[in-house]
Amino acid sequence: MQNLQNYKRIIFVLGPPGAGKTYLCKRAANKIGGVQHLPMSALLRQEAARPLSPWAKDINSKLSTGRAVSSETTTSILRASLDRPPFDNSRILLDDFPRNLDQACRFEDEVGVAAGVIQLTGKREIMEQRLAAPGKSDEEKKSARNRYQGYVNETLPTIEYLRGVVSKVVPVTSANIPADTDQDEGFKLFQKALSDLLHL
Repeated sequence: MQNLQNYKRIIFVLGPPGAGKTYLCKRAANKIGGVQHLPMSALLRQEAARPLSPWAKDINSKLSTGRAVSSETTTSILRASLDRPPFDNSRILLDDFPRNLDQACRFEDEVGVAAGVIQLTGKREIMEQRLAAPGKSDEEKKSARNRYQGYVNETLPTIEYLRGVVSKVVPVTSANIPADTDQDEGFKLFQKALSDLLHL
């Protein structure tokens, strides 16, 4: 795999569960040419479902409790994905990674330095309302609560670490983002942050 150090094409998109990371990344990828959305959670689930995957046990045990998967597993899976189409020649929104300092440091050592971080922010009560939306099972709600606490305990300190590594960390307020319009202020702010980081 080519060395991505100084090849500023990866943006970490971080924020608490319920902040709208996947929603905003999908919209941006659909709207902006040459930008791909790479959701870490979906990538892990795909790997866990792969027959004879050496990482399936680690992934399943962590995802069921909302804990972060080991840095060795996540980085190995990411390296393979970044080497394949459509991600090999795209600017990438890496959704919900890194979730802790160990993941951040391993990615930096083995892959390279990201272009920057978009940090989604919002009021905790709004995030919790989204997580308690109708249709979610009790297990899903419990996992989401664990992830929220993990975000506070592990991801926020990781973002502070990344401020000294990447070129820029851009905060975007993600509360009250409508799901059915391209005109909302939250998405405009997300687009602006992305444009600033990738010089679109």
